[in-house]
Amino acid sequence: MLKVRNLHKTFNDTQVLKGIDLDVDKGDVIAVIGPSGSGKTTLLRCLNFLEKAEEGSLEFDNKSYNLSEISKKDILAIRQKTGFVFQNFNLFRNKNVLKNVTEGLTTVRKIKKEEAYGIALAVLKKVGMENRLDSYPYQISGGQQQRVAIARALATNPQIIYFDEPTSALDPELIGEVLAVIKKLADEGMTMIVVTHELNFAKNVSNKVIFMEDGKIVESNSTKEFFENPKMERTREFLNTFTNK
Repeated sequence: MLKVRNLHKTFNDTQVLKGIDLDVDKGDVIAVIGPSGSGKTTLLRCLNFLEKAEEGSLEFDNKSYNLSEISKKDILAIRQKTGFVFQNFNLFRNKNVLKNVTEGLTTVRKIKKEEAYGIALAVLKKVGMENRLDSYPYQISGGQQQRVAIARALATNPQIIYFDEPTSALDPELIGEVLAVIKKLADEGMTMIVVTHELNFAKNVSNKVIFMEDGKIVESNSTKEFFENPKMERTREFLNTFTNK
């Protein structure tokens, strides 16, 4: 479904991604873990063209792209088939829950308001927010805001959704409700890449795990093998820091 080869990204003189290779199959739930500053978020942002890679190739939906030369038209075409959930929600503060979900459908995709309303209602029900259609972001909790953000991503019927630390901005007691929604999507077969610090979530929901450090993939394996039989010493050290907390 998605294949990335030799992805490089530099900010000023700092090389943040150093030749990333990534394969995503339909239905995969890939957890990307690693210490802060390892390049996890930058990887997601490059995959969705919120940042532009200087080098590398991408295959998606049976088409191949050179990441250093990709056109705006191709970027738009890829974005219309993907969803992105930000760690800080990125909702429109001046629009209610319903409008936050329908806005992109009506303005970008030119879907009629009645159809957009039906789509929004369905995805908001899926994330348990159908009873807060008229609420504004400041009137609902962080967990509820993130569920609205997930609904917004689902509304476009994406082939793949990227989650950038979807629980990092939440109070501890609100994390579970968001992770439960993501698990539900995983159970339904949604293809997802999730950057996360929640190792229990990675262990119980993902089918593949990628461990990154210093702009490189240190280890990538099935979730079972990754946690039960890590190959690299650095991976074992990282996992032990969480086990010993």
